[in-house]
Amino acid sequence: MPIFKRRAEAEATVTTVPQRRRRVRLPPRVSRHEVPIEGLPGHLDGLTIGHLSDVHVQRMVRPRHLDRAVELLNELAPDLTFLTGDYVCFHPGAIPRLALSLARLEVPHPAVAVLGNHDHWCDGPGIRRVLEDIGITVLQNEHTHVTARGEQLLVVGVDDARTHRADAAKAFGSAPASRHPVIALTHDPRAAVDVAAFDPALILAGHTHGGQINLGRLTHRMAARMGHHHLEGFFEVGARSRLFVNRGLGASLPLRVNAPPEVALLVLRRA
Repeated sequence: MPIFKRRAEAEATVTTVPQRRRRVRLPPRVSRHEVPIEGLPGHLDGLTIGHLSDVHVQRMVRPRHLDRAVELLNELAPDLTFLTGDYVCFHPGAIPRLALSLARLEVPHPAVAVLGNHDHWCDGPGIRRVLEDIGITVLQNEHTHVTARGEQLLVVGVDDARTHRADAAKAFGSAPASRHPVIALTHDPRAAVDVAAFDPALILAGHTHGGQINLGRLTHRMAARMGHHHLEGFFEVGARSRLFVNRGLGASLPLRVNAPPEVALLVLRRA
């Protein structure tokens, strides 16, 4: 029996207007997944998580597509919302537009985020400050608690591995013991093995864009040579952890093949 049941994806349509700068023209899609979690209390069965990653706003993603992704999250109204990095590309001029879009999030509980390699290459402290100014908690090898259905859940955020800032031992070392399954966030899934050593039930990541130009086995072989063994979807990592890699909204180049932009909704189920 498969561990994960994946429901059909529903595509959200938006109107695009040609612009001089080339950007990803594909609108975001909502992907829905059911995720069995060992030790999940019965009253948390059906808990929903909204997950957005790799926004790359303005340079590679049309701002209206980010706005649509925010609208989708608002419509889904997930119990918890997590963002896993790369909000901009290289230029800090995109930060105000990023804030304008993400400030429109109207989910039941404030989002929690980690930073990605492009954020650090651009202006990590500035992006963290802007996200926190609009009510988003940012974790850099830190932890926080989020409240859902009357329970406090531990969320641990591990900083970006691509820029050598990931420190899972620091992130988990200061975190208290939790009687509920722990959720971990990181941008680059290559950090997942180190994160899994601390047995979080669920690890959320992005960074890979789903291979971006996904030609099946060829893409996976090429990615593996560069150390990327988790391109999209679910993987078992370590003894007890499950990793989900979001395809994200943006791209390194203004082209996606068989890797559509994604806004993910995860439904936790008692295993």
